[in-house]
Amino acid sequence: MKLQEKLNKFFQGISLKQYFLLLGLSLLLFVLDIITKYIAATHLTYGDNPVTAIPYIFDFVLIFNNGAAWNFLADQKWLLCMISLVMGVAILCVYLFMFKKLPTFLKVSLSMMVAGSFGNLVDRIGYWAQLGIYKHGVIDFLHFSFWSSFPVFNLADSYLVVGIAILIVGYIVLSIKDTKVSKASANDTIINEVSSSDLKNKLAAKENDVTKKNNEKADSSLEGVEKNDSKADSSSK
Repeated sequence: MKLQEKLNKFFQGISLKQYFLLLGLSLLLFVLDIITKYIAATHLTYGDNPVTAIPYIFDFVLIFNNGAAWNFLADQKWLLCMISLVMGVAILCVYLFMFKKLPTFLKVSLSMMVAGSFGNLVDRIGYWAQLGIYKHGVIDFLHFSFWSSFPVFNLADSYLVVGIAILIVGYIVLSIKDTKVSKASANDTIINEVSSSDLKNKLAAKENDVTKKNNEKADSSLEGVEKNDSKADSSSK
């Protein structure tokens, strides 16, 4: 099969507007992550020097995280690179080749997670070092000041968290809907069975009535014949 035929078959039945809109969303989120990291790295002071964004709620703090959240897998650069790469490629493949089968909420979720995976991958492979920006990990700069123990994060982390949340909530809602549909279908089946049973009972009762009436008529006819025979016998005597 030629490439053009494969492409035509793949895109058949797909909303191209939705497809490229969601791909564009992934690209836009990825670019925003890169831009905000660059701004943070060049305008914020490294370390414990927060810049207040919303008093007592949110501030900006620049750190270079060489692990995952809560410093998990610290100094495991290439392992984290492989995790980000495998995760990003797997999600992208599911998105690209199973698009028609995916519910809308899952498409949005995957679009966000693709941007998040590749956003942090760019940091871990040392892209920023090539620009002369010293770092030895992922650029994190967002922090909830009211929650001191919560790790500093970036937009890519936010995409992953929000994408996973959309996925979980979406499947919960879908499961609830399927349960309601199943119950409604079961109730309809019960109602149909009851209605069918009632109809059968009514038909059976009607048949019994007809049979009873026919039997009564037959008995009446037989009685009439017997009376006539009795009269005939009396006359002959």
